[in-house]
Amino acid sequence: MSQPTREHLTPRIRPAAEDPARDAASVVFNLAGYTVLEAVDLPLGGRRVVVTAQDQEEACPECGVLATRVRHRIRQRVKDVPLGGGRAEVVVAKPRLICAETACPGQTFTQVTEQMPSRARCTTRLREAVVAAVLDSGRATAEVAHAHGIAWATVNTAILTQSMVLPQVDQVPVRALGIDEHRFATANWFKHPQTSVWCRVEPWMSTFVDANTGHVLGIVDGRSSKNVAAWLQARSPGWLDRLEVVAIDPSMAFRSAIRTVLPAVQISVDRFHLVKLGNQMFTQVRQRALREVLGRRGRKQDAVWAHRMLLLRAGDRFTAAGLHRLEQVLDDADFEQVAAAWALKEHLRRILNAESIPAAQRARIDFELAVAAAGLPEAEKLSVTVARWWPEIKMFTRTRVTNARSEAANTSIKQIKRTGLGFRNQANYQSRILARSFRQTRRRSRIHSRAGLHAQV
Repeated sequence: MSQPTREHLTPRIRPAAEDPARDAASVVFNLAGYTVLEAVDLPLGGRRVVVTAQDQEEACPECGVLATRVRHRIRQRVKDVPLGGGRAEVVVAKPRLICAETACPGQTFTQVTEQMPSRARCTTRLREAVVAAVLDSGRATAEVAHAHGIAWATVNTAILTQSMVLPQVDQVPVRALGIDEHRFATANWFKHPQTSVWCRVEPWMSTFVDANTGHVLGIVDGRSSKNVAAWLQARSPGWLDRLEVVAIDPSMAFRSAIRTVLPAVQISVDRFHLVKLGNQMFTQVRQRALREVLGRRGRKQDAVWAHRMLLLRAGDRFTAAGLHRLEQVLDDADFEQVAAAWALKEHLRRILNAESIPAAQRARIDFELAVAAAGLPEAEKLSVTVARWWPEIKMFTRTRVTNARSEAANTSIKQIKRTGLGFRNQANYQSRILARSFRQTRRRSRIHSRAGLHAQV
């Protein structure tokens, strides 16, 4: 029996185009459509990886004729994602193909793939990685650029490109809209040129959010009625016709803009801000009562001051021990006004917790009687606010549409501003807000659909 020769023992290595299974280096590098030709360690650290496209034929961009002849190959350095815990120098061996059409004006062209677009200095997967790091993970642009060894402008351009492919506002069906404001930058002071009086300027921006999904639809400068109305007027008639209710804070400017542009749309006032007004009323009464009774501010030995957070808690959320402490604080005869203000705060909560409009109206009657009996100026001011916003309160009772999604969007916006240490360019600021909100909304919708499928099983 003849002995096996070296040719029989050594497996034949076939080209990547013939072998459907990639070699080990290509699997580790894992760049779709490319094969590793060479990988060497560099003297100063890191490694150099030379790759080439698996498909060596491409249609001419000028005439569309398929070209297979290679005139020569060029080597181009590109940036790629870190490999093996460190940066890698990636060199692409790109063929320059000869067009098979003799009458083609281009004659030759360089190969272009999905991972290596024309004139690109970064791979597509690197751009996707930096966009995900900034928009999904909330990392700073400068930190992401440094971690991947690219310029800040490269990361910013990738984010702006991502913002350009967002869906148009008029193409997003919205039934409930939320409008809220946030401060774009820190407050500034300037001296008036005529009066020489120092004036405070707070740069505000208003956001428009889908109250059902939390998707930020648009951002405008300021929080005036004019700017809000201009954004609404820019929407298509079909988009405005689908809109049924708008949730806002107790803001006269927002309500005026909605009434001007959308007279038929219902307005729902946010419950959280009304409860906040009730808590502010109670705090003002408590502080005034302490000054009148004790002649000073509250201290830790004063029960009304020491239990100030307990007094702000909702009345239906007390434990047995909490109710006992509450009774001890409110039974003090010197602070009857504090007890009356606490009862008014709870009456307001009953109005907002009512499940029907008749129940809310009965709770309002009790609230007005309690206000008249208490005789507190702070409570009378709160009563005027409730009367002024009563139609919007009834709409909230009927629809239960709140501005919670808008407040959540503002929290995310503030985190973007803190991570970026502020933004001087409003275009960059708005691009990050809109793109991040869209990606988060899309991710939440996917998770929600999967959760529904699991629940059905």
